[in-house]
Amino acid sequence: LKSPIVPIVVGDSHQALLLSRYMLDAGFYVQAIRPPSVAAGTARLRVTLSSQYSKDEISLFSQLLKEKIFLLSTK
Repeated sequence: LKSPIVPIVVGDSHQALLLSRYMLDAGFYVQAIRPPSVAAGTARLRVTLSSQYSKDEISLFSQLLKEKIFLLSTK
């Protein structure tokens, strides 16, 4: 990675907010970036990686986010 900031494009602003809140409730601070900061339909999550996180923390983060994205996609 060239930057510690990793954007995860969600598309829908409401879903980006839901994901951000869910991750915060799970103990991970993830910002939802929405229009007008980004173009309509390209809302995203802003994840900042750091060497302070353990592999287990990163795995948990990935698992939780993947599960929630799956749940939102089936609604």
